[in-house]
Amino acid sequence: MKALYYLFIVMLTAGISSCATTVKFPVSQIAPAADGTVKVKKDKNNNYLIAVNVKYLANPDRLTPPRSVYVVWAETEEGITKNIGRLVSNRSNKGSMKTSTPFNPVRIFITAEDEGTVTFPGRQELFRTEKFRVKAFKLF
Repeated sequence: MKALYYLFIVMLTAGISSCATTVKFPVSQIAPAADGTVKVKKDKNNNYLIAVNVKYLANPDRLTPPRSVYVVWAETEEGITKNIGRLVSNRSNKGSMKTSTPFNPVRIFITAEDEGTVTFPGRQELFRTEKFRVKAFKLF
């Protein structure tokens, strides 16, 4: 009976996590060593869960020109661009951010900015995904 319970938990976890869309960022012209991915999943409440993970990310103050913060942006299917949060790197040059939004993202990109509260992206773009489609939520 215990084995059946564990099998159910494993299948449930695999079923839920398998409906996420994972997109790899292309090589950055600004920070070529940086490597990143985006995972987007639609939940049962029709929100989109977004997880951004980047490694080998230089601090924004080391860029030319130097900036204060990295900002993650989502382009919606309506063509609207939304600031969805700051991406902060740690001492080992890894950065991550998780957020949710009611808007269906079709592209995610990261810019270097002077402030994290900007409403329009600046010109210093670190990464931009290709357009993607989020897989529908399915329990199995």
